[in-house]
Amino acid sequence: MKVIAHRGFCGEYPENTMLSFKKAVEDGCDELELDVQLTKDNVLVIIHDETIDRVTDGTGNVRDYTFEELRKFNVRATFGDKYGFNPIPSFEEYVSWVKDQNVTTNIELKTGKYYYENLEEEVVDMIKAYGLEGKVMFSSFNHLSLIRCKELVPNIECGVLVLKSGIGNPGYYVSKYNFECYHPDMEGLTEEIVDNCKAHGVKLNVWTVNGEADLRKLYDWGCDGIITNYPGFCKAWLKSQEGK
Repeated sequence: MKVIAHRGFCGEYPENTMLSFKKAVEDGCDELELDVQLTKDNVLVIIHDETIDRVTDGTGNVRDYTFEELRKFNVRATFGDKYGFNPIPSFEEYVSWVKDQNVTTNIELKTGKYYYENLEEEVVDMIKAYGLEGKVMFSSFNHLSLIRCKELVPNIECGVLVLKSGIGNPGYYVSKYNFECYHPDMEGLTEEIVDNCKAHGVKLNVWTVNGEADLRKLYDWGCDGIITNYPGFCKAWLKSQEGK
């Protein structure tokens, strides 16, 4: 199974920061997962929530700030000042770094609550500018965004994100729209759903997986990837299963 670092190594470091991404790579992850939105002045930035209230020392909508204004806020989340000042990264800052790393990237397009105009096009243009077409995939809760990505770059994998309730007959749904992956919540996943996806040639990357019991279950079910806050722990556990 592939180990996908959720917003970087967010179990130990401020999420979606360059620090968190670098620590996840040091911890041995196979892939980094992150969230992309647009600022008031149309700069791609990496942040999960549509507002900055939860993860920074500021308040307000991401889309209401310029990039220069956003950079003044510290991404602290629950860590306070433990790691000093960590600004919201631009997507370009990230791709200019990750192009030289031996990992792939799962780019979540944050269009489920607010539909940013041309977000898909902006992200694709940036990926192409840095030659990363072969090292990325897209995911989103807004499946219209994934359809648009397929129109723009048909050969890049797309993952259908869903909440706990999921989608009935997911393998058929995902394959019908020429997507490759299903990304369900661990809590709502059953072996029947896994088998349904496999029957349609659909890969499963499951979120958010942090404990050994869930790892064991997904490993036994033959899932393809796990999205975790603790990449090193999951990588070590998977390695311990080799040769058994």
